[in-house]
Amino acid sequence: MRAIDLEAAQVAVPGPVVTGPAWAGRGLRLPAPPDPEHAAELAQRAVDAARNVSGIELDYAPASLSLVDGILEELREPGSDAVAETIFAFGCYVGEVLVRNAGYEWVDTPPDLVRNMGPLTNYRASTATHANPIGKAFKRVDNGDTDSVAYFYRVFTMDTEPGRRGV
Repeated sequence: MRAIDLEAAQVAVPGPVVTGPAWAGRGLRLPAPPDPEHAAELAQRAVDAARNVSGIELDYAPASLSLVDGILEELREPGSDAVAETIFAFGCYVGEVLVRNAGYEWVDTPPDLVRNMGPLTNYRASTATHANPIGKAFKRVDNGDTDSVAYFYRVFTMDTEPGRRGV
């Protein structure tokens, strides 16, 4: 029988991801105002960043959100405060996927919801549903895959899937 050097054979087991500080609401320096008129432009910034930094092509299809989950996972180490502007842009990308594929539109959040959802959200009139993709992108970075943006999309589009009734 051959002896195995256990020290040499050890496999690196990834430990928990150490994340930097969470965004606490500091002012953001965005390349465009965070409003419905500029949300698509901010989403395009995320598309450009994914292509230029990681070589990832995002096409606004729902399936691309699993790629966004991977990108947001990579942002966990510096923490959401250090890369808040980038996370905001990727949140706009998630929202733009809802706009282009599921009948949502960008809206200024109603005053009674702003405190919990932030000033810019998606709304679908047919179901009277507000979605907060920007907030979800921040949660994805802060909390990990338990806050998947791909899953978020599925939840907010369940009633539009073929063969499904309203949720």
